[in-house]
Amino acid sequence: MKITTIKSSELKKVTLFLIDKKIIFHPIISPNGIPDFSFYNNKDFILILDRNILVPILRLAEKGTLKDDFSLKLISSLLTWTEYNGVTITAGLALMEYSHFKQGDNKSNIENNVFLDIFKKINLSDWLNLAMGRTKTISPIKSRNIYKNDFFIENDHFKMHYLEMLKISQLYFDKNISVENKFRLLFLWIYDNVLICKYTIFYSVFVFGEKSKIFRNANNDYEEIINKCTNQAWDLTYLSYWSSLYFNENKSKEIFLFATIDKELKNLFSITYKDNLDIFTETFGLKTGKNIIENMNKTLLPREKPEIDSVKLDKMITDEKQKLKRILRHLTMHNQNCAFRKIE
Repeated sequence: MKITTIKSSELKKVTLFLIDKKIIFHPIISPNGIPDFSFYNNKDFILILDRNILVPILRLAEKGTLKDDFSLKLISSLLTWTEYNGVTITAGLALMEYSHFKQGDNKSNIENNVFLDIFKKINLSDWLNLAMGRTKTISPIKSRNIYKNDFFIENDHFKMHYLEMLKISQLYFDKNISVENKFRLLFLWIYDNVLICKYTIFYSVFVFGEKSKIFRNANNDYEEIINKCTNQAWDLTYLSYWSSLYFNENKSKEIFLFATIDKELKNLFSITYKDNLDIFTETFGLKTGKNIIENMNKTLLPREKPEIDSVKLDKMITDEKQKLKRILRHLTMHNQNCAFRKIE
């Protein structure tokens, strides 16, 4: 790998561009997507990529370019910045997500081999030239590596978040329950069944407060809703798994950052680390918001960390999917009856 000299003005442009786009996150270093590495000297930084950043990186490596100029600048700027600053990039979670989507390791291993070759075959100068707009293409990678890893493995973080999304979707589509009761039932269910995750709590505000578009226009379609729950569960998995890594990082030499271009995911992370519960009152009004907060504080009390049994989680997933199916069937019948009465 040849040595590349970067002008300070070029590095500044790359850095300011990434700061402006707010794609790198950490609860202390970058709670709002604007990194500040003060007081973090002599640490090894590792950047976790989510799926929506990994895919264009792989496409750029394999095709040699991207059709979208903005994506080309964003990806090349990120790779310039990480390589220049010695930040290690990992795509393990994104590859695990893909293996579950494909129900096997083969496609994920193909992607992983391309990903590993990127850092062997593409120079910093190539990324810099793309980032500065001096070029539009690089030499495509044709990986012949046959490294194999186990990406298609059980992930209890995902299973818990999938369960949470099934419960949230049930409550969302049940029109006979008030907003306050939706939260009360969700808090009770979480306390009784899974680990308490603040990302899930704040995401439920997005859903019940119609700040998320996840279930809009779903038309009570069970398969579509299941797919949406699966995708969102992976988003929550990125955040919760990552939080388990940075939880004790003051005692570690490694600092884990997270990169995403998903607007809702970025918003969720930033709101979670505001250290206040204003989103409840801002979304549902002062009275209702305060009642929800009071109920949460009464329900989600400190407790011993429960044992998580993967077999039990699988059984719960089957049961909660059946509950969702029944709610959607009832809602569909109700809507059909209403439509029939209007015709009469």
